[in-house]
Amino acid sequence: KRPHFEIRMVEEIIREVCTMYNRRIRLYEPIVNSLMDRVTNEVFSPSGLHKLVPVKDSLQHFEMNVKGAIHCITDLLSNDEDMLDLLLTEKSAAKSKNQELHIKAHENVELLLEEYGRQLNSILLEIAYLLQRVQSKQDMVALSLDAYRNRMIRMNLYLSMGGISLAFGTAVAGFFGMNVINGMEQTEGIFEAIVLGSTLTGGLFLGACASYVDGSRMQRR
Repeated sequence: KRPHFEIRMVEEIIREVCTMYNRRIRLYEPIVNSLMDRVTNEVFSPSGLHKLVPVKDSLQHFEMNVKGAIHCITDLLSNDEDMLDLLLTEKSAAKSKNQELHIKAHENVELLLEEYGRQLNSILLEIAYLLQRVQSKQDMVALSLDAYRNRMIRMNLYLSMGGISLAFGTAVAGFFGMNVINGMEQTEGIFEAIVLGSTLTGGLFLGACASYVDGSRMQRR
């Protein structure tokens, strides 16, 4: 039996919404795939993380629209009277006969709404999958930037430790280079002892700092 005009109209409206959402999700897929490749190639670029934000915001807005459509269909399915109110032709015919529609008269409407509800839920799952991909890539980029930042901090720390270690030798050289009489000018082998002592002191300081930074003592414990 061919459905009445009002049911065909409702079906066409919901079908158009589902078709529009399907076209939109098909447009998002190549955009997200292309964005994933570009962000992977520009993982250390400052703009890499920022490229993900507009797409994520757009997907979240799309997700809200689909959830709103699903909420409308769910509310309609949960109310028998509302589904009966859609049967305008049958209600008019029943009213002319001084009769009331049976509560099960809306079965066709219920089946129609359930079918398009499943389609909308499928679209919602695809949106959730794309959002998860974007979020995973965003997390990966953030972790990569953190690791890069940590390497830079570690390099800066090692350079500082090396500079302080060299400072021991240069400080000793500066003390003995002031041309002040100290009584050791004629001592045999004093130059080699001073160089060796300052070098060992700087080396021990550097080794102690490196051991602390690398956590070797903590690992042995």
